[in-house]
Amino acid sequence: MTQEKGHRSAPFAAALLAPVSILYLVFLIVPIGYFLAVSFLKYSPERLYLPELTTDNYRRLLSDGYYRQIIYDTFRISAIVTLFSLIFGYTLAYFLSRMKSAWRGILMFLIIAPLMTGVIVRTYGWIVLLGSDGLVNRLLIGLGLVSSPIGLLNTEPTVIVALVHIMLPYMVFPIFSSLVSQDPHLVPAASTLGARPLRTFFEVTLPLSRSGIVMGSALVFTLTAGSIVTPELLGGRNVTMLGQTIYQLILSTFNWPLGAAVAAILVVCQFSVISLYFRKMRRAY
Repeated sequence: MTQEKGHRSAPFAAALLAPVSILYLVFLIVPIGYFLAVSFLKYSPERLYLPELTTDNYRRLLSDGYYRQIIYDTFRISAIVTLFSLIFGYTLAYFLSRMKSAWRGILMFLIIAPLMTGVIVRTYGWIVLLGSDGLVNRLLIGLGLVSSPIGLLNTEPTVIVALVHIMLPYMVFPIFSSLVSQDPHLVPAASTLGARPLRTFFEVTLPLSRSGIVMGSALVFTLTAGSIVTPELLGGRNVTMLGQTIYQLILSTFNWPLGAAVAAILVVCQFSVISLYFRKMRRAY
């Protein structure tokens, strides 16, 4: 009887998984497989690429100091953005999870609100604030701290600050979910056993929120590593990341094989981070 139910449920389960499988196949596996294949082809200025297998694209990326520096800068900036997003995001998520008033809903909406506008709009908002005639320079001149506008744009710190602002909601919500799902009696129980608030946080609250920390960090790191608009508009020629490099190689120089190789390196690194996340989750549970 059990075997008959299993045989009957198998087609039903396959039918339920079919739409999702088709979406993954069409919009994920096929595009990734296509640019992975292109990354092993030879570049041709006339035909974009030739059907000749080669590893020159990857060899160029790994041997050319220019591209190695871009790869290093991308993951360094992504790590810095992830670290600051974690510090500010955890603080904000912890504060929101402990709120009991109606203000929590309002504050949650304020965190979501920036996601309702495009990345370009938010990036131009930073240009308005930090430009030579922007609010920050006017305030500094008005306070007498500087005599002339200072160059805040086209710098790496500005790119990092803007990326932290853009990525912060992706860090807050996973951590907030892990905090509100904790048993509210754990903290009072720890205090009755003599644990002070700081020890309770580091030995009870923080370990139980590990899933949200890992999930938020994986999201922020992967999204930052592939960002294009913010580094391009706020960093200019002084900040170059892999996303910008892919855009320039594909649409400006039309070197599709090299651009596909850069994209392959980026995707492999992003999948590695996500795989690390799932491994951490399996160990945690």
